[in-house]
Amino acid sequence: MTKMLPKTGLCCVLLGLLALSAAAQEKAATTGAEAQFQRGFYLQVHQRDLSGAAVEFEKVVADQAASDALRSEAKNRLDQVREDLASANFARLMPADVLAYVEVNEPGEHIARILKMVGLLNPPAAAGPAEKPISLGNGLYLPADFSISPALVAELKKFRGAAAGLTALDGRNRPAGLVAINPGDCDLIRGALETAVQLLEPGEPIEGYKTYRIPEVGWVALTTRLIFVSDSREQLVSAVDRLRNPQVESLASRGEFKRAQSEAHGALLFAFVDGPQIVKRFGPQLRGQGAAIARTLLDLDHFESLVVALGTTDDGIRLQAQMNMAPGHHNMLYSLIRTAPITRRSLAEVPQGSAAVILIGLNPPDAQAPLGQADQNPPSISAMDIGREFFHNIEELAVFVLPPADSADSARPIPDVGAVIAVKDPSKSEALWNQLLSLAAVFGARTSQPVADVTIESKAGHIYHFAGAPPIAVVRSQDRTLTIGTEGAVAASVRAVNSNTSIVRDVAFGSLLGRITPDTSKAVLVDVGRSVAVAGALAKGREARELAIIGDATRDLRVSLVTDEAPNQLTIRVEATGLPKMPAILSLINQGRIERKSAATK
Repeated sequence: MTKMLPKTGLCCVLLGLLALSAAAQEKAATTGAEAQFQRGFYLQVHQRDLSGAAVEFEKVVADQAASDALRSEAKNRLDQVREDLASANFARLMPADVLAYVEVNEPGEHIARILKMVGLLNPPAAAGPAEKPISLGNGLYLPADFSISPALVAELKKFRGAAAGLTALDGRNRPAGLVAINPGDCDLIRGALETAVQLLEPGEPIEGYKTYRIPEVGWVALTTRLIFVSDSREQLVSAVDRLRNPQVESLASRGEFKRAQSEAHGALLFAFVDGPQIVKRFGPQLRGQGAAIARTLLDLDHFESLVVALGTTDDGIRLQAQMNMAPGHHNMLYSLIRTAPITRRSLAEVPQGSAAVILIGLNPPDAQAPLGQADQNPPSISAMDIGREFFHNIEELAVFVLPPADSADSARPIPDVGAVIAVKDPSKSEALWNQLLSLAAVFGARTSQPVADVTIESKAGHIYHFAGAPPIAVVRSQDRTLTIGTEGAVAASVRAVNSNTSIVRDVAFGSLLGRITPDTSKAVLVDVGRSVAVAGALAKGREARELAIIGDATRDLRVSLVTDEAPNQLTIRVEATGLPKMPAILSLINQGRIERKSAATK
């Protein structure tokens, strides 16, 4: 018996060691699973690396040694990540046969950019002396250093977005289709929606997801991360199927939609209208003469799509609308407004510092165009040359406005306006425009002085004086360009060429000019601060002082409107950069109110 005790003790020791080893292995496995879960959580919530987070959560779910609670939480997180990945492109959730589609993506990010640009996204200011706040009445005040709380913006950034697809209109012209909402990590919106739907009539679950009936509207379904709303329960079933299976056909799988969506990547708002589907659905309803006119003018059978995108950059806001037509279309309305692409040739003579420029391409350039001589005899012209001028001779037209120069001769200086005309035959153009202005002087206006020769910055031309208006000069500035306008504008245009100081080198317009494409046919470029100075020169008294305040606040604001007119595509782009800072505006408004009160008391 005594000889057995050592063996028994040895067995106990071995069993204890085995137990400790098993416990250590279990603890190590649990610790490894917890570390993987923590990495997945960090990637999901903080890094927004959804694919990486999915990999980590999948490891935890597959780890049989991990605790049931940890695996359950990992499974829930994995479902969240997969749905966020699926809804990263809302079009994947939409049926393929939509008539029209619209989506809003990451609105918090875009709102934050805009608030930052206008100076409203600032940390709380330290206590100290500040400008007197603006009274809004009823005991409310607006401080000059007003800002949006970063906490509010942080919460807005959690909202992922929403989308809606229109598939039809019912008998009462009510929209039918699907709406998808992803509240993201914005618990306030998610909690409000999940609470509100409980008041609705419950329906049969779809793949384990709760559904509810909305009276007079349709159905709503709540998945792990998304809220689906539709007039049809069948649409919800299909949406859940597309959510779980990315291989199912959807709007995102259509080629024409992919092309349109790729050009609007990162936009706050994106909208798509399917031309053939719209014509198929509503075309039979077009009857009578009006329908025939519409079909003839617009050639609806060749209408492919309409795409609209609104987005932000670090320095501005952009809106783009694009109409696509099938090759071989006969859209007469588009043919009437479409002109040749601009060549930028006239921009070399638009002076730096212009307040606004209107640029229009009219006719394709002609490499064989004759070079006119300034001293040759003026050619003969006829009434038909007026039509030829606009429909053949003029390649490009640039109209510009210069802020008024300080003048001791006049209390209200007049802004200078000019037009640079790039032409094929400058001699014909010069003779024609001189003739037209001569006719205007004889029949259309009372002249204070006769037509006279003039030399502006060493360039010879003619000048026309009209009563009540500044003199108008016509000068051959270059071999194939003509400049018409006030003396100051013509002189500035010639100097821009001689000193290489055209608008092309103007920092204010650099970014806007850089976005002109080979298909750009028309452009309006406006420096708002300079344009306000132009308006202020024509105003007086209180109105002039208010415009001066606005000019100070908008000195960096530039706006552009550009049309790209390709054979089968019309694109309209609007952009604003250098948005005014709201604190500066509030300060200027406050200053203006103080000045008005001071003037009223005198």
